[in-house]
Amino acid sequence: MARTFLLIFPILLLVTQCSADEDVVISISPKANPVQKPIGDQISLVCSVKGTSDEKPGMIWKKHDGLDRTGNVEIKKLDDYTLVLIIRNSSVDDSGVYYCHAQVGSKVYMNKMDVIVFEDIVFRDKQLHFGQVLATASVNISCEVSAKKDSVITYWTRHGKQVLDGGKYKFYNKGSILEIQNYQPEQDAGQYTCEVVHVSSGSSNTKTVTLGTAGEKNYVACHQMCNSFCSDINTRMFLNTASN
Repeated sequence: MARTFLLIFPILLLVTQCSADEDVVISISPKANPVQKPIGDQISLVCSVKGTSDEKPGMIWKKHDGLDRTGNVEIKKLDDYTLVLIIRNSSVDDSGVYYCHAQVGSKVYMNKMDVIVFEDIVFRDKQLHFGQVLATASVNISCEVSAKKDSVITYWTRHGKQVLDGGKYKFYNKGSILEIQNYQPEQDAGQYTCEVVHVSSGSSNTKTVTLGTAGEKNYVACHQMCNSFCSDINTRMFLNTASN
């Protein structure tokens, strides 16, 4: 019996120790990850440690490229188990991964939070309508925004179909300016829409610019409807012929 007790006791001791370690929890508020805020907003990350019994943890915040890079970061200790990181007047350079480390005894625990500070997407050119445009002219539509060029991607569509670079369409300034060459009212009038997407945050803004007079727009719309209808009829006739 004595030998059996000696074999079981170390195992029970080991299980008890592992359970105590697993009870230590380090959490960061807010729960949503990543935290996404526009430039200038204040960001607060609250790191809390639970399950340490009476032992006070050693706590510290870290960032992959250093906390003091912008001078906007401030650390505050609320109590022995809570450490707050505050980013005042946040900038794009404050974006990154923030790590909260807590040491309990000889063990170190860690949790992390992604922070994305993005620029407001504001269009510089407010013009949304070009009236009568002379035939054969070149027309430039601008969707330039206040954000940095390298931080956004611009997509163009016309009546729901993507506009691609080539032929009479040319893109400039990383796609923020669309040039329509050799403008033909009966073909090119209508609505052109750009969607500008912020790469890191996924936030976006759209703008629709209308070209041509009401009559020209209606002509183009009717022409497109007719083409779509005829194309649909031809497809159905081909499918019926093939099935027979």
